[in-house]
Amino acid sequence: MDNVIKNRLKLIFIASMFAVPVLTAWLLFNNPQWLDGGSTKNYGELIVPAIPSELSDYFVGSEDEIKDLKGRWVLVHIDTDGECSELCEQSVHIVQQLHVLLNKDAKRLKRVYLDKSEHQDNVFLSQAPELFVLRWSDQHLAKLQANVKNINDGDMLLLDPLGNIMMKYSQDADPYGIQKDLKLLFKASQIG
Repeated sequence: MDNVIKNRLKLIFIASMFAVPVLTAWLLFNNPQWLDGGSTKNYGELIVPAIPSELSDYFVGSEDEIKDLKGRWVLVHIDTDGECSELCEQSVHIVQQLHVLLNKDAKRLKRVYLDKSEHQDNVFLSQAPELFVLRWSDQHLAKLQANVKNINDGDMLLLDPLGNIMMKYSQDADPYGIQKDLKLLFKASQIG
């Protein structure tokens, strides 16, 4: 082989070494469905796309009750039957402990319990520290179920500081999994 041809082949090989990764990245970026089925780092169920909302759309009361929640990450407990059973109380207690586990980031997360019971106050809920207990009705539940599919009693929703509903956890969710999700979100987010 001629030296000129060898040099050209070397140049083409070197150029392709740089072009192939860029071309591969471009193809995967434009065709994300090729990557479906891959594992993710999140523990909760990611709601895609995030649902823009206002917390005030889902409870009975005034905006003054939730002014401390604006611009914060909010973990919302859903009560669909009006009864906070033993499993419900355990879930609220575990998330309270999660709040402590967050350490310096605990001030970035607020906890809300949407209570559907119309007549009595639950002593356990009223004594839970840093828990906002807000009342809501069947109309509010229907509105939430129209936005978020498969809502069950005891589920928890995570709202970002902009008010978007972005993750859903079941009542028996692992608190360490929720903590990992929150740590990742807090690290990536500069707001809230």
